[in-house]
Amino acid sequence: MPAPALDLKMHAGSADVVAGMAPGMVLPTAEEIATLPARTIERIHRYSAELPPSPARAALEDALRPRLRATRPPKVLTPMRLFCLPFEDLLTDRNPRVRPAGLIPRRILMPFWRLLTRPATVPGLLRGPTEEFPLPLRPDRDALDHPLFEAGRGTLSAMRSAAVGNPAIANVGKRIHPDIWDIVPEMDLAIGLRFDLWRIRQDLARGRTDPAVSEFLRAAADDALAMHVLLLSLARSPLSRGAFPDFATALGRHRSKEVVRILSDIVRCTADDARQDIGLETAEEAARDLDPPSLARGLRPAAERLAVLRAQPMGRAGTAAAERLGEDLKATVRDRLMPNVDGMIERLPAMPRTRDESEFVAALSAAVEMLSVGREVCAGAGFADMTAASVERLMAATRRRIAALARPDPDTGSGILAGAAPAPGSPPDPAPDPALADRALRVAARAAHAFEQLCPQESVLTFLQTAFVDATGRPAPKTREAFLSEIVRSCCAPARGG
Repeated sequence: MPAPALDLKMHAGSADVVAGMAPGMVLPTAEEIATLPARTIERIHRYSAELPPSPARAALEDALRPRLRATRPPKVLTPMRLFCLPFEDLLTDRNPRVRPAGLIPRRILMPFWRLLTRPATVPGLLRGPTEEFPLPLRPDRDALDHPLFEAGRGTLSAMRSAAVGNPAIANVGKRIHPDIWDIVPEMDLAIGLRFDLWRIRQDLARGRTDPAVSEFLRAAADDALAMHVLLLSLARSPLSRGAFPDFATALGRHRSKEVVRILSDIVRCTADDARQDIGLETAEEAARDLDPPSLARGLRPAAERLAVLRAQPMGRAGTAAAERLGEDLKATVRDRLMPNVDGMIERLPAMPRTRDESEFVAALSAAVEMLSVGREVCAGAGFADMTAASVERLMAATRRRIAALARPDPDTGSGILAGAAPAPGSPPDPAPDPALADRALRVAARAAHAFEQLCPQESVLTFLQTAFVDATGRPAPKTREAFLSEIVRSCCAPARGG
């Protein structure tokens, strides 16, 4: 398969990365990754997956990973992914100088898996599915019953025992990561605790904080490493981090010195994770330029992590980290999210007309989603709302578009684009053309549905009424139901031009 060279440029990487590149392979820059379509990202990833392991392939996959998380459907389970499922929430893309206990660098997984499955004596389950034990279709509760896990634990134990008595084997592992022989028991422990972790998450998802604490204390059994693995997984998991502040508060009543020590580690990991969510530079890792949709998606988990840091049991370190993260979040919304949204709004009026206006509606929905994220983050973090003015501009731009759709295209030879604001002193817009009202009304209905994420019901009704007048020239319906009945009537009418 040829390299998609048209889509890529040379990445300014280190000499060893460039030297390890396959002939004809080029790496994308951060700016290109932020703007490439999802289809192109998938194409590049498929190409890289066919290459043999190399520094270039690792660098490319590291660069693509933030976009792949956002664009790819759920992964098909493989033996390696199933094996990693119990400690998936402990994986990190960062490479801190001092690795916190329980945090596993993602970059070690492939070389470690090759080391784990290399011996001829390794169980067949680790090499691939068997007729008796096929791989599960989904990473759900039933997947945790697969016998691969116990086979994997046995292999981990044998590998660690061999490394203790054989310096050559120990050194092979240390070339993958200096802490590999500390990471192996953490993996093993997470696999052994997989059912306990699942039950605790279920309790937290249902608001059952006290049972979750009881289950945690029973599963951890005063073992410091077990506590570390469980707490770090719960604090980082998308399924439980929203409930983690209440869980930590309830757990703090037991006054365990070990829990207090672990929570201080979680403060550091949580702050680093949040900064990575929004693409901020850290001392260990260069900043990633996130495209606007990826930035918006990263803001929600960052806001959830801010709530974790603000939890009372996190102590002074948590309070200080929360203050820093709060300023970072505020600056991200103000300086990065909102300018992107405003740019999207400015481009809306100039979008070319199409028969179903799907491109305009998609762009409108994307702007609404980003504004919704911004408003949600501002409310959750206690900031003043930064989105109100942009919401008004977006609604005004949409009203202008609807009014333009109900009228014939202007003479574009003068440079005026459909939906653009009229020049000072220009003649007033012509009356709406009834033959063009259908499309304008349907766009208004779809826009109103999107605006429900941002506006109170009375504001949405006002928008609909104004749009109806602009599209038809008739008096506005009094209710949303009356407007929708007009839409139904319009859709059932014979097809008309425009």
